[in-house]
Amino acid sequence: MTVLRVAVTMLSDWHVGTGAGRHGVVDRMVQRDRDGLPYVPAKTLVGVWRDACEIAAYALDEGESGVWGAWVEYLFGSQPALSERGVLPASGTGRPREAALVVSSLHYPRSVAAALAGKPLVRTAVTFPKPGVAIDPATGRAANRLLRYEEMARAGAVLVGQAEILGFAGLDAERQRCVAALLGAGARLVESLGGKRRRGAGRCRLEVDGLAVDWDWLRETPTPPGPPQQPETAAPSASSPVPSAGAAPEATGGDWEIAELRLVLDSPLVVHERTVGNAIRSLDHVPGWVLLPAVLQRLACPEAAEAARRGDLVVTNATVEVDGRPGRPAPLALVHDKEDASRLCNLMAESVPDGLRAESFDGAYVGEYTPGRPLPVRHCPRSEHAHNTIDDAVQRPTEQVGGVYTYQAIAAGTVLRAQVRAREGLLAPGWPERLAGVWRLGRSRKDDYGRARVTATPARPPDARPVPVGPLRVWLLSDALVVDERLRPSTDPAHLAAALGRALGVTLRPLPDPGGAGLATRASEARRLESWHRRWGLPRPTLLGLRAGSCLSFEVVSGTVDPEAVRRVELAGVGLRRAEGFGQVRIGDPLLPAAFRGAPADGTPTPPSEPAPPLPPLGEHAGMVRVVEEAAWRQEIRRACEALAATRRGRVLGEGYEQVPPSQLGALRVLVTNLTGPRDARAGWWLDRLTATRGRQSAWPEATRHQLRRLLTEPDTVWEILALPEADLTATENGRAELRERLWAEAVRTLVTDCLTAHARAVDARGEA
Repeated sequence: MTVLRVAVTMLSDWHVGTGAGRHGVVDRMVQRDRDGLPYVPAKTLVGVWRDACEIAAYALDEGESGVWGAWVEYLFGSQPALSERGVLPASGTGRPREAALVVSSLHYPRSVAAALAGKPLVRTAVTFPKPGVAIDPATGRAANRLLRYEEMARAGAVLVGQAEILGFAGLDAERQRCVAALLGAGARLVESLGGKRRRGAGRCRLEVDGLAVDWDWLRETPTPPGPPQQPETAAPSASSPVPSAGAAPEATGGDWEIAELRLVLDSPLVVHERTVGNAIRSLDHVPGWVLLPAVLQRLACPEAAEAARRGDLVVTNATVEVDGRPGRPAPLALVHDKEDASRLCNLMAESVPDGLRAESFDGAYVGEYTPGRPLPVRHCPRSEHAHNTIDDAVQRPTEQVGGVYTYQAIAAGTVLRAQVRAREGLLAPGWPERLAGVWRLGRSRKDDYGRARVTATPARPPDARPVPVGPLRVWLLSDALVVDERLRPSTDPAHLAAALGRALGVTLRPLPDPGGAGLATRASEARRLESWHRRWGLPRPTLLGLRAGSCLSFEVVSGTVDPEAVRRVELAGVGLRRAEGFGQVRIGDPLLPAAFRGAPADGTPTPPSEPAPPLPPLGEHAGMVRVVEEAAWRQEIRRACEALAATRRGRVLGEGYEQVPPSQLGALRVLVTNLTGPRDARAGWWLDRLTATRGRQSAWPEATRHQLRRLLTEPDTVWEILALPEADLTATENGRAELRERLWAEAVRTLVTDCLTAHARAVDARGEA
């Protein structure tokens, strides 16, 4: 894997929109990252970069479909959706080809984002509203009722990110030159991106560091080598390693070694749950079957894969962090009041209190329950992201090529927790350290989604707990897959009782549900899971099981439940496909028999568990921040001048300015229009003439002449009058002094002009009255 640094310098104002607006403020908003700053999504960059590479490949292939076109498909992947719709010819190569180029979204440098984080007035100046109209084709004039405001990001920004070329090191020298030449040529051909780029917006320069482009080799090589062939993968056959439909292989004995995984999402994460129209919905957790391939890839040993098939390697679901530990799906027996979600009731331990309108938790996770303390309840934050596919013929999204679609995702910045468990001595010492690093997970992980920073910490297995007396209460921490006597998927509690009883060495029987006559003994639901086998290119069999959060009560018919056996089952799981996180259970948890009687839950957010890193110096990016600073100062100058002109003109122009004739005030307006600084000799000459000329001296009161001399010749007077929040408007070193000097003439000109304009309007209003 080769990592490249990608930077885009915006040469004009630009707009990468969300497709939405704020009513009454702006009609089209730009996309913002979690720092509140505009950014370029990876899908936008990949789209324009691919188009540019296709242009370069078309020229190098001399207008035919040749080897350079094959390199475009190798780097950016095939487009089966367009082939299915007839937009592109079918490649005829079987399953779609994955992209070798993985691109991240482009953001303001971290030093810039950190400098603007505590300066909201400066951060808001990164964008500005731009008015626009629609032209009536019949009259050639602006159409009625079609004035709009579009949010634009300012020019001068340098947005940075990364790109990775998977398998680049495995290519020979000639093929590496092909990759570098094509990406380099495409980068040079990228001239603009984002909305309205054919009308001047979004002009940019794309720079890629880390690839040495040999242009001489490109000129001297008329027939370069083609990309490596995609490995052929056949559909499953009798000899293919198809997972058994029967019972899972028996696991070996021994204790467990545990690695605690902490995943910090650098970008949103899409874990596909279902597709509804043009919306892709995501789970609120990362299932173990999504994490398992990444774990096996990093362990890189055949023993790990074999252990997973035996059930000696288990990867649990990654759930939102609650008090520094993995969140547990809220029990289905736990309900809350519709109006006050903090009031709880446990249907397995108490009747619904009077006045509590019960509603089940949806997507909530809970922490460890301690009697007498509020139960920690958290929800996994999710975000919505709109995308579109541009039809080259009409240069806008159309249904034929995919149109507009949305992704629901686990929000960037979310912290998830999971565990990897392996039998003691099975893997080489130090194996948890190999799990740390940057992972790519979920859907669309080649661009905007799925980047997570993972840390792995060894942990000791938990000790055995005493088993409560009475019915055995079981809480499913993940979906459980069990089968009946004919090996068919089942959601019957009796079949779960059979599987759990075999694991515990006892005979269990589900307690009957009393209906409305007493406390609930069961709160369970079924869940159906659909998934896709990427290597085979075929859908997997439908999985039907009991949903995570289900709570069931069992009677021990024969035998004694051993605490050590409970500990083993909680670590290994129960049922099928335990290595993928299915079948995680909690037996005899103190939460299940707890009665809350409407007591409140703890819904406060978890405090950050790691200190904020030190702010990096701005360095070469100080000029970019200065552009935004200057825009923020200008906005505040205009706002303050309008306020002073409306109510406090005498403080600006001096008491008695109303007596000055309009012609003399017009001369003042001309003077400030051409003023360059507090040492401008023209201001001193004009003020001296006011005193030396008898007619002008009588026309201008002494207080007005004194105030104007201070305003036009002293560098600090205008800033004292404006009283700007300069500390909140400055994010760079020495920015306050430099901006005061640079904007002095503009501030004086704006202030005096606004006051004179307001005075003229007031005089006209009195005359009309």
